Amino acid sequence: MPTRKNPSSSPARSAAPAATPREEKIALRKAMKESLKKMRERARRSKEICAAITSHPSWRRSTIVAIFAPMESEPDIELLWPHAAGKTICYPAIRMGGLDFMSVGGPESVLPGQFGIREPVFDQARIIPPDTFDLVLVPGAAFTAGGDRLGRGGGFYDRLLGAPGFRAFKVGVCFDRQMLDALPMEPHDQRVHRVVTEKGWVQRPGLAPAGTKG
Repeated sequence: MPTRKNPSSSPARSAAPAATPREEKIALRKAMKESLKKMRERARRSKEICAAITSHPSWRRSTIVAIFAPMESEPDIELLWPHAAGKTICYPAIRMGGLDFMSVGGPESVLPGQFGIREPVFDQARIIPPDTFDLVLVPGAAFTAGGDRLGRGGGFYDRLLGAPGFRAFKVGVCFDRQMLDALPMEPHDQRVHRVVTEKGWVQRPGLAPAGTKG
């Protein structure tokens, strides 16, 4: 599994130029993509992730939940639908360089979009303002226990999570092999409050044990 190593202690004249954060991100995304290709039992792991989510107070007390249509390498969080009674579930659609979230009645309403990623058909009447979200489930190429996130590269979620007035509880959703000790972070990168994998809620440094508080 990819890890970050300490810089070389070799003399400066013989050391290769240090990689920029952007170059590090590209390399990590590539390494994680290859690692996920080797993973087995996605269905079982996804089921365990969704069980952890539905058992957490942040799910139980949320009314408006933003999720995402998973790609083949991502956890199948649409397994949450049987537990969504009484909740408004919304999905993102890419529009004008950003994300518009629309409420849908079920995953069958989410169809392949412009980048091959499933999204809801745009409907102005169904747009849910992000500042009303209670919970947002966030995809990513990798995360750390402290909430650092390596995104897919488009910056859509960074802009969403960093928007003024955004108040939702932010949960990174990934497989355990996507957890790293450290990630290259830039000023525009946004963190999540917590991360959940098939092994359960990842303990964030300095927080009480998982499940005792939101």
